[in-house]
Amino acid sequence: MSTLHVALALLVAVTWGLAFVATRIALDSLSAPQLTALRFILAAVPAAFLARPAVSWSILIAIGATLFTGQFLFQFFAISGGMPPGLAATVVQTQALFTIVLAALTLGQWPTPPQIVGSLIALGGLGVIAATLGEGLTVMGLLLTLGSAVSWGIGNVLLKRLPAVEVLSLVVWTSLVPPVPALALSLWLDRVSFPAALARASPAAIVASLYLGVIATVGAYALWGVLLRRYPAATVTPFALLVPVVAAAASSMVFGERFGPGRLIGMAMILLGLTVIVLGVTPRGVRHMSGGVESLEPLPAVSSATRADAPGVIALMGRVYAEYGFVYEPVREVPDLFDFGRHYEAPGGAFFVVRRGAVVVGSAGVERLDATTAELHRLYLDRDLRGRGVGQALATAVLDWCRSHAIARVILWSDTRFEHAHRLYLRMGFRPTGERELPGDVNHTREYRFERAV
Repeated sequence: MSTLHVALALLVAVTWGLAFVATRIALDSLSAPQLTALRFILAAVPAAFLARPAVSWSILIAIGATLFTGQFLFQFFAISGGMPPGLAATVVQTQALFTIVLAALTLGQWPTPPQIVGSLIALGGLGVIAATLGEGLTVMGLLLTLGSAVSWGIGNVLLKRLPAVEVLSLVVWTSLVPPVPALALSLWLDRVSFPAALARASPAAIVASLYLGVIATVGAYALWGVLLRRYPAATVTPFALLVPVVAAAASSMVFGERFGPGRLIGMAMILLGLTVIVLGVTPRGVRHMSGGVESLEPLPAVSSATRADAPGVIALMGRVYAEYGFVYEPVREVPDLFDFGRHYEAPGGAFFVVRRGAVVVGSAGVERLDATTAELHRLYLDRDLRGRGVGQALATAVLDWCRSHAIARVILWSDTRFEHAHRLYLRMGFRPTGERELPGDVNHTREYRFERAV
């Protein structure tokens, strides 16, 4: 990352860390439902100027209800009930554990060894913190904070099913959801109405609320989205580990929050567990290796391919076929790559590759079928790159080409045994629409058909 982008990532982490202090200040004047409503009313203002992301209202509402409404209602109730902000910032990060469990149960994305180890360490830290109940920490405060983490984890899993969308647009439009249930809850629970609470709020509470809605939500997520578009997630997400550190330090300075030895040990264990999960680092300090390549290796970029890349794609497919024990006869299996120009050169199609040095390690092609339909072909990756966002980047390049050429619909066929690819297609909004068997195929191939609107 460039120096500027490192600085921006640090700025986002500090912004989100200070949000826990701003929350405590705002809650001195507003109830948890009122602050939730105000934060997201402010965050939703740009929806008047930004187009709605290309996802259904039901999905937007589901994400808004979990990623924002549930997460922050639980979190604000916990802090207003006495949960120390610095401790809340650490405990809520256990969302990573719940995300791993929920992704395994719903998406079939089973955890890697570092994720299992990291989760166990973090759970141990949570147990150590639970042992400090009574020292400014209540059972209800801890349970509400964990409820925030669970809701966040559910939202993360829903996000994994989305096609590629603009982060800022998604954040702004899902911010339309929380004010409705939050204001309804306020009418039920609060003695002071929302308008009256705003009129009586201290200047510090108003400034803190503006900070939460405009800076910590819209501004910080916009910057985070820019960084995620420019760099692999594995490069950007480690900066989020600084959020609880900043929150704890700021809460200590502003509110005098103190952490006894047991609580410090528990917080350190949670942060260590998160580090193992995010970075793939084992407790012995060795990075998790996948196919001999470190998981933090900068991911190669997607680039347009020419017919000169066809031999490299053929070789890549040979490696994948060998991995699955398939018989590979290139002339029979991939005739399109031997006639590259007719299938993948303008205006009828395009091809994209990922290279490591001179070796093609990822590929995807697209071919126009008629005026409004195209077919995605040859999405293959070397094993060490799977699950790291490269396949999604290649598929996104195909979808971007389709949009630029007024293609309305994309289809693809995928071998029924390529389960990892199927999970990617589902996350990106493709839906299964059929199945076929290739007659006389030496590998006894059956294929699923997937389709999505562009």
